Amino acid sequence: MAKEKRKSYCIICGNEKNGIEVKEDSVIRIIRFLKKNLFKSEKNNRLVVCKECYENYKKYRRKYVRRQAIYVALGVLFLIMLLIINPSALAFLIGLGMLLLLYLFSILNYVPEINLPKKQKQS
Repeated sequence: MAKEKRKSYCIICGNEKNGIEVKEDSVIRIIRFLKKNLFKSEKNNRLVVCKECYENYKKYRRKYVRRQAIYVALGVLFLIMLLIINPSALAFLIGLGMLLLLYLFSILNYVPEINLPKKQKQS
């Protein structure tokens, strides 16, 4: 049985194009799982960033990484402040819950990493 050719869609412009493939990470796997099992709408498309959208992709990716770091840092600060004010197991659990919530907020701006050859990653 021949392998079916998957369509390639740019994650920035949404058009069917060829480009640099997106890494299949845990967030994408969860989305694919939900679309397949919950919504019955998985198309198993190949996700890419086209050449025309690469500069926009880099901007969005930097913004996502920066926001994720800020959200996690705020969560850790909140956890530390809670433990300073009230050093108890409940305060620790509430702080961890807040840290998790802030991390999940960072996923709202999610921009996946792309598969670049190692020497291009440094630019």
